Amino acid sequence: GTLFIDEVANLPLPMQTKLMRALQESEVRPVGSNKARKIDLRIIAASSASLRELMGAGKFREDLFYRLYVYPIKVPALAERSADIPLLADYFLEKISQSQGKKTTGFSPQLIAFLQSRPWNGNIRELENFVERAVAVTPPDAQTIGSDLLPADLREEFSAFLQSRALHLPQQSLKTRLRDCEAEILREALEACQWNQSRAAKLLDTTEALMRYRMKKLGIRRPE
Repeated sequence: GTLFIDEVANLPLPMQTKLMRALQESEVRPVGSNKARKIDLRIIAASSASLRELMGAGKFREDLFYRLYVYPIKVPALAERSADIPLLADYFLEKISQSQGKKTTGFSPQLIAFLQSRPWNGNIRELENFVERAVAVTPPDAQTIGSDLLPADLREEFSAFLQSRALHLPQQSLKTRLRDCEAEILREALEACQWNQSRAAKLLDTTEALMRYRMKKLGIRRPE
């Protein structure tokens, strides 16, 4: 079979010794038993810390390191693959929304852009924790999570993100900027309502007729 050991670097040295012995002898002794049992295992070990550095500091056994270091795979940090963030965030959102009985199905484009700009020092676990916290404070019937639900410790960072983004905006007239802003709001509402114009109109507290008129005026069409 296959045994996955997550954060193998956290194993205390005595446990590392036991693991090394089990791998060398291909056998384990179940708790409460006096007889050893042969095993045939493939080990997959993961670590967010550098095992080489821990080995140099005497915190990880050298023989165990080389026993595990057969086919290393380095997964880039989340900040280095920002294109994956929307997919991962949607995956966590679907899972967590179901577990909490919420109807939330997506994030606003502005919030996604912010998430893609973050360093995510805690990598995927930090992103998952963020989504879980966001879902927890989202109203039961809300379908989209927006920047208004950001926790207090991220609001200053979000404000800096908006300022940085504004500096890189193309020079446009107020009329054009307002038009683009309206188009983004309409698209967000339509996407949140699966492009049901009647529901989107209710979400924006307007009429369906006006909704259709503004969509035509702004050239907004449902993606094929």
